[in-house]
Amino acid sequence: MHVVIKTGHKTTDAWLAKQAIWHDKDMLKAVLVGVALGVVLGFFWGYGVGTPDLSGLIHTGIKG
Repeated sequence: MHVVIKTGHKTTDAWLAKQAIWHDKDMLKAVLVGVALGVVLGFFWGYGVGTPDLSGLIHTGIKG
């Protein structure tokens, strides 16, 4: 199915004719990829922010 949008403005009509058509499955894929990427990046960012900075501690070698 090809959708034709007529605005009455020749340049705009020519530009719109070249644009991609997004179907429901395309939108769902884009949302799922965005959510997955957000979860992964959010996990890594949250993990990096939440880890303690141990660089200032003196290592004594004593265990236990």
